[in-house]
Amino acid sequence: MNNGNESNVVRIGDYVIIQRQKYSKLHKITKKCKVTLGKDHVELDVIVGRPFWTTYKMELKSKKLFSLVECDGVESLSEQLIKDVSSGIDNRNIFDDGSSQLLSKEEIVGLRDSGLSGSEIVGHLIGNSKTFHNKTEYAQEKYLLKKEKKYFEYMTIRRPTFRLVAQIMFKQDPGKIMWLRMDTLSQITTSVGIHSHGTYLLYDSGCLGLPAASMLHYVGENGHIVNIHPGTLPQKEAIQAMNFSEDHLKSLMTVNIHKLLYNLLGNSSSHQETTNSAESLHELSKSSDVAGENLSKGDESNFQISDNKPAKGCENVPKYSSEHLTEDRHLAEEGDSKKRKLQDGEINIAKRPRWELEMDRAVDLLRAHKADGLVVVSREHPLNIVASLLPLLAVSRPLVVYCVLREPLLDLYMHLKCRGDVVGLRLTETWLRTHQVLPDRTHPDMLMDGGGGYLLVGTVVEGKRS
Repeated sequence: MNNGNESNVVRIGDYVIIQRQKYSKLHKITKKCKVTLGKDHVELDVIVGRPFWTTYKMELKSKKLFSLVECDGVESLSEQLIKDVSSGIDNRNIFDDGSSQLLSKEEIVGLRDSGLSGSEIVGHLIGNSKTFHNKTEYAQEKYLLKKEKKYFEYMTIRRPTFRLVAQIMFKQDPGKIMWLRMDTLSQITTSVGIHSHGTYLLYDSGCLGLPAASMLHYVGENGHIVNIHPGTLPQKEAIQAMNFSEDHLKSLMTVNIHKLLYNLLGNSSSHQETTNSAESLHELSKSSDVAGENLSKGDESNFQISDNKPAKGCENVPKYSSEHLTEDRHLAEEGDSKKRKLQDGEINIAKRPRWELEMDRAVDLLRAHKADGLVVVSREHPLNIVASLLPLLAVSRPLVVYCVLREPLLDLYMHLKCRGDVVGLRLTETWLRTHQVLPDRTHPDMLMDGGGGYLLVGTVVEGKRS
């Protein structure tokens, strides 16, 4: 992330996390920036140039439009209002018949539109309630906590961290990140043995850039991450949300998988079989969007080998004709032609597209030495992808494959067992249950997600790569 004193303050173009009680939202700061929190609209101009972790109070500016005023801390409604209120012994004589509150709905809305603070509005509700003073102290606290959630008028601006970004994306829509929880991401980075001076390959076909942001966070500015994607452009939402510096982002190279494999292995006879299996990825990249939609609906029919034949225990990677790479070879020939023109001085280097520059960097890097780890997070069947990228991985280096379903990893497990150059294969399932920890009230949460996907981990060794 950004270093120096400038990283401690909010700047235009930065991403921030807006926290209001237990609700958190990721937002990008722009000029004349506004954010929507439920039905309220809040102006964020005042936070530019102020430090992170500053708390602000929302003050009504017009109907449903609030401005922010910096304050020292948060005042709890229960602490303000309950200290001078008497309480009852029990709730046996209290009945919820809808007539305990003397104020009508229109009058309550009018109190808020008049510019009263949240504590003043709740004070009016308590004063016009016929049963509040007869409730027990515990029931009164519970009532005030419910009202505080509705009329809470404080927010804190937090610096984005990877844990917070991952949790926010998972709460919004776990299907968009393939149900990748924070604990699963930590297992991926641990299993791949990531360190600050390493070179790592990552195949990501649709997780909003969350695996790339995780690996880039740990690698820093001294390592290299080759982010391989199947489509035209990679997903970078999580990477942008982390506010990485320009020097930090230089460690990341995003390349297309079939262009990378052709540049590295397309003319190599010693890797002909790997090239043949890589040719099927052209069709995989075309269907990645459709596969992602089916996966979010729980459809397992999308996980098929490219030749529509199931992977059996000791079968090799399916062979494919070279017709699928015709378009990629034309693109590669055009790239070679451009390189020749660059050498002749006919085209300015500054006009070269960024993806082409990053492709050259990735090819030069992987030709100099092989990668120190391989991570595959794919919506497609991972067998052909892993078989194509495995020759780029150095010996005694780890391989980690994540998938939402177990069956594709079982196919890959049997294939790698028969190859003889991957050992220590382990197929595991991540199971996590959160707990509520409060005084005298510690218990597991009643609601939890069904699962965190499956991981296949192994180590590459010397051997015949069939």
